[in-house]
Amino acid sequence: MREVPLTLPEVGMINITRFIIGTGAGLLLAGKIDNKARRAVGLTLVTVGSLFSIPVGIAFLGKLRGGQTQPRQLSDTRAA
Repeated sequence: MREVPLTLPEVGMINITRFIIGTGAGLLLAGKIDNKARRAVGLTLVTVGSLFSIPVGIAFLGKLRGGQTQPRQLSDTRAA
């Protein structure tokens, strides 16, 4: 199994986009709210969540493929 180091903001963005998409899908499947309002809010949430997922996915795939370089540690840049 390959480990990909993610920062806390990256993990947060992944979780937020999954939450938005899941909430929108839940509203689309639920029947408790007025049909027109439920459909509008559900489609909006799914669309927004999907659009926010694109840059998060690109960043994740870039890290997975090793395309992004890690910032140097402070101890590496000090003169001996």
